[in-house]
Amino acid sequence: MLADYVERCPHCRVSLQGDEIPKEQQKSYNATHFTRKIGITKLEADRILYWECPDCHNNWSLK
Repeated sequence: MLADYVERCPHCRVSLQGDEIPKEQQKSYNATHFTRKIGITKLEADRILYWECPDCHNNWSLK
């Protein structure tokens, strides 16, 4: 069974849980829902540097 938990923005506490992933694809994603958080990167880094909330636009570090 896949874990189903709600992740929240550490600043405004809004839910970052996105739309439900179609049942037949959930196992591939290892999740039940998509995420709304935005991964911020730079081309030079070629990786996610920090997260951004789509609602309050505040940033937080990767954990």
